[in-house]
Amino acid sequence: MTENADTHDDYSNNFSVSKRRELIFSEFKRRNKLRVIFKDCPVGDMSEMLERFEAIHKERLEEERLKNKEEYNLQIEAEKILKNMEEQGIDLGFLKDLKEKMSRSEIAKVKYVKGGVTWSGQGRRPAPFKGLSDIELERFRP
Repeated sequence: MTENADTHDDYSNNFSVSKRRELIFSEFKRRNKLRVIFKDCPVGDMSEMLERFEAIHKERLEEERLKNKEEYNLQIEAEKILKNMEEQGIDLGFLKDLKEKMSRSEIAKVKYVKGGVTWSGQGRRPAPFKGLSDIELERFRP
């Protein structure tokens, strides 16, 4: 390799994967750049690459179609739920408060179980957990 090529490799190795991908995409979007890149590439190899690219393209189109369908179905369900909530007199502020209360109660969930006795890891240790080191205590996580 020439010194210039070594410098170029060192330069490109400092880029993150996403930055390198971005650079490749920018090169592949330009017809003239593609001509230069594939100038010495055999036509058979180009055909194979094109077939793979088309297959990936079809997969991505199908994935996007399914994603859009799922999002549409979720939106329809959410609209039904909102309409049902309005009919029952439940507003979003009430649900937000309820969610906050529920998340606070989840903090006190069971962390350890020993011989049918549970402990959240907060407050005084129940008798079965007394005298256990933190490492020994980890054996009783559910």
